[in-house]
Amino acid sequence: MELKQIYDVNNLKLTFKSKKVLEINTLKFHNGLIYGICGNLGSGKSSLLKVLSAEIKQSSGEVLYQGKEFTTNFFGKIRKEKDIAYIHVDLLKDSSTVESFIKGLFGKKSEKIKSNFFTNSGMDSLWRVRINNLSDGEKHWLKMVIALEKDPRVLLVDDYGLFLDFKSESLIRKKLMKMNSYQGTTIILSSTSDFFLKQFCNVIFYLDNGHISKVRKGDTRRKNKN
Repeated sequence: MELKQIYDVNNLKLTFKSKKVLEINTLKFHNGLIYGICGNLGSGKSSLLKVLSAEIKQSSGEVLYQGKEFTTNFFGKIRKEKDIAYIHVDLLKDSSTVESFIKGLFGKKSEKIKSNFFTNSGMDSLWRVRINNLSDGEKHWLKMVIALEKDPRVLLVDDYGLFLDFKSESLIRKKLMKMNSYQGTTIILSSTSDFFLKQFCNVIFYLDNGHISKVRKGDTRRKNKN
């Protein structure tokens, strides 16, 4: 029988040096839903995503993924799960062109990606631009292209909607909803604002200084209309 929770977090604490970054008593993420994590800068959003993706290990407490804790190697480093994709703009610290970067990630699939996202989309000119020459907005758009072309069990996206105009966000939102609906992907998005999150997330967690301050359901009526 499939587990209802894909993540089960209990008594989580994360401390950097002497600073407490996260302190969460209990938090559950269910399979196949879309979640939002909303909070101001420094509220712990990115840190929580890093813990859930096994980028970093919590200082104490329990983080279960599909009912089990992340395993570690001989050196005590967490082994990353292949079916968890953590997408953030720092992935794009690269001097290669967008074309080379996409081909390196997706191989033969890159031509289809070029056709779907670059050709006749207003982004044609970016295909041969070096990534370190892209604007912040272009990098965040490229980050979302990478997210949409991944096929993980769990997709974690940091800074969702940042620098995106309404048209671009609407297109990406529909593709994320399709990924969730047809592939069953559990999606967790962080943002400083709940403006976009409320339109299609099933549940939104609000973080304040590393604590969950409130939990709200998304606007499913608007979700069904889009």
